[in-house]
Amino acid sequence: MPSYENETCPVCGGKFTAEDDIVTCPVCGTPHHRECYKALGHCANENQHGTDFSFTPAPNNTPSEAQQTNENNQADNSQENSSQNYYTPPKEDKEEKTKCVKCGAEIDKDAPFCNKCGERQPSPQYKEYKSPIDFSLGNMPEMKTGYEDNKESIDGKSVSDVASVVRTNPKKFIPKFIQNKKVSWNWGGFFFGPFYLFFRKMYKEGAIFLAIRLIVSLIVQGIYAQPFADFSRYATSNYDKIISNPSDDIVNHLMGLYEKIVPMMLIIMGANLIIHLVIALFSDRMYRSKVISVLNKVDSQLDDGGMFNQTFNVMDTQTSLSQEEMKKLYLGKVGGTSLFAPVMAFLIYDLITSIISSL
Repeated sequence: MPSYENETCPVCGGKFTAEDDIVTCPVCGTPHHRECYKALGHCANENQHGTDFSFTPAPNNTPSEAQQTNENNQADNSQENSSQNYYTPPKEDKEEKTKCVKCGAEIDKDAPFCNKCGERQPSPQYKEYKSPIDFSLGNMPEMKTGYEDNKESIDGKSVSDVASVVRTNPKKFIPKFIQNKKVSWNWGGFFFGPFYLFFRKMYKEGAIFLAIRLIVSLIVQGIYAQPFADFSRYATSNYDKIISNPSDDIVNHLMGLYEKIVPMMLIIMGANLIIHLVIALFSDRMYRSKVISVLNKVDSQLDDGGMFNQTFNVMDTQTSLSQEEMKKLYLGKVGGTSLFAPVMAFLIYDLITSIISSL
C-alpha cells in the first residue's frame, strides 16, 4: 500500500507516521487511523461516495521499492490478527494478477486500489462493515403503517405514500379515502371541533372555523350587549347579598335579567353545535384533500429535480437511507398529528376573546 507519512487523518487531523495503524476506505481509498475509523463508524468522506471522488496520496508519499516490500511483509504478518470489522480483502491468490488501470503495475486481481500509485480499481471485491443492528426504515416499528406493500392508489398517489402522510391511525382513514365519500362521520371532529383540525395539521381549515365561531359570538353578543351588561352590573353590585342571604326581590330581579340573555347563550351554543356537526361530517373529506395536496407538492419538487439529502441518526449511529426511505420519513414529518398545535390554537383564541370582551 502507499506510504501515508505526513498525510492527515480526516477524523482527528493528526499526521500519519510510520508506526501508525492505518486503514483505508474500501470505496474511496481515504486513509484513517484504525481507531479513528472505528470511532466514527464509517469513512470520513462517505458523503462523496457514489461520485468520482477517490483519495490521491501526495506525490512525495509514493513509497520506494524497499519501503513497499517492508510494508507488504508487515501487512502479511498482521493480517490474521487485524480486525475484520471494516474491511476484509479477499484471500490472496498469487496466481491471479492484473495491471493497474493507471500506472500499469502488477496487482492482485481483486485489489480495490493499486498498491503502488493508490489508484482506485474498477469493480473491486471487498467485504463491507455491516452493523449488527438493522436501522433501515422497514425495521422501525414506529414508522410502519401496515400499507407498505399495498399497490392501490388514491387520486394517482400510492396508498403507501398516503399512509405515510396520515401516519397516526392510517387504518381509520385509508378505507374512507378509497371510498371517497363526500360525507362521513368523525367523532374527533364532533367533540373537539376546530381544534381537531389543528390536531391533524389542517391549520388553514381550523383557523377558518375558529374565525367563524368568533365572528358569530361577537355578532350575537353585540345584539344582546345591553341586556348582558345589565345582568353583569347587577350581579356584580349585589354579589355579597346573592352569596350570603339573597332576598326574594334580589333573586326575582336577577332571574328577570338572566332570562333576557338566555336567547344569546342558546344562539351561541347552537352556532357552535352546527360548526362541530359540519366538521364531523366533512373533516375526513378535508383531510383527504390535505393529504393529496401534500403529496402533489412533494412529487412536484421531485419532478423538478429535488432530492432528499440527509441521514437518519439512531443511538448515535448514522445510517444512510435510500431516497424512497427518506421520502417516507419526510412525509411522516409534514403529516401525522400535532398535540402542540391545538393547545396553542386554544390559548390564542381564548386570549383574543378575553381582549375583545374587555373592550
